[in-house]
Amino acid sequence: MVVTTALFLSRSVDFRLEFAHYKQESTTLNQQLIEKVYSSDGQFSLAITGGGTSAIASLFGVAGASSTLLEATVPYHSAALGRYVSASSPQGCNTHTARAMAMAAYISARNISPENNVIGVGCTAAIATNRARKGTDRCHIAVQAAGFTTIYDIDLNRKDDRNEQETICRNAIISAMACAVDVSIELPDMNIRTRHIDAEKSWVDLLAGDIDSTSTATNPCIFPGAFNPIHDGHRGMINSAREMLGQDVTLELSIRNVDKPPLDFLTMSERCTDEYELVFSNAPTFAEKSAIFPDTAFIVGLDTIVRIDEPRYYGSETVRNQALATMAARGVRFLVFGRQTGDSFNTLTDVSLSKTLEDMCSAVTEDQFRHDISSTEIRSR
Repeated sequence: MVVTTALFLSRSVDFRLEFAHYKQESTTLNQQLIEKVYSSDGQFSLAITGGGTSAIASLFGVAGASSTLLEATVPYHSAALGRYVSASSPQGCNTHTARAMAMAAYISARNISPENNVIGVGCTAAIATNRARKGTDRCHIAVQAAGFTTIYDIDLNRKDDRNEQETICRNAIISAMACAVDVSIELPDMNIRTRHIDAEKSWVDLLAGDIDSTSTATNPCIFPGAFNPIHDGHRGMINSAREMLGQDVTLELSIRNVDKPPLDFLTMSERCTDEYELVFSNAPTFAEKSAIFPDTAFIVGLDTIVRIDEPRYYGSETVRNQALATMAARGVRFLVFGRQTGDSFNTLTDVSLSKTLEDMCSAVTEDQFRHDISSTEIRSR
């Protein structure tokens, strides 16, 4: 269930704050909240960049930190932030970056303290500065736990100075931590947009690594992808595959990507669609997918089939050959759709593949299907 509200979520205890406290130091109030957090069974890993970093000093300034705080990281430089969330491109100050930070923090916390109630908190904030900057002053906080994801998006007032905005960010981080362990905060008259989701059991089990897929049925035709967003090109590929294979098509989305934090529960809910059956998996590579979904026809684009054949993704040509042979033995097939590359539209006949992979492939001609728009182009627009 996804909950959207303009207030911090009330989980069990009603603990109210006045707006003025968020523009003042509020040392006593912060200490009360922190003590409540420390009295819980939660253990936190924090990742904060931009505004809000003073929350770390506030937390360590109250007795009991050693039982609750596992680590606190400040990936301040863009390269450090990119490394933290395993992203090659610059990360903006937005809710998606906060979610990725929270998930990376959660995974780190789970590795440090696997038997306990661990929670990851990510915060990225753009506060008042002495240089020109595009966009508004804002703060994005995400909280990731084993069974839920919560985000807080805060619009900061540019009339407030840097110290006032920093205080708001700091107190909001501490309040988000309190909410995560059942101390609720209500914030009147602030531009806070909150979303929360309690994950269904299969999603929880998937993130925990207890299951490989949310599917319990046989899936003879699977279309793997990110579907961010699903568009008419995807729909056309699905319709063509149905006609060519005589099978219903199931969408598959791996919550894990190679060297990246898993998808959070809110992102998973955003990718769900009423149009088609969708399963989530823990299989970022086709070698892994073939183990979960044997005897399956995978719908792929030309760029994907070329990547599947490249030895650099396996470490060596020998390992590549072994992986392809294993996929073939598992009954995997590929239905390969063409793709626009520069000024030309290329299909399977335009590329050279290893013999093992080529034997697993069936081509979709340009006459059978062509669509030149991609999810990346849609997002950029």
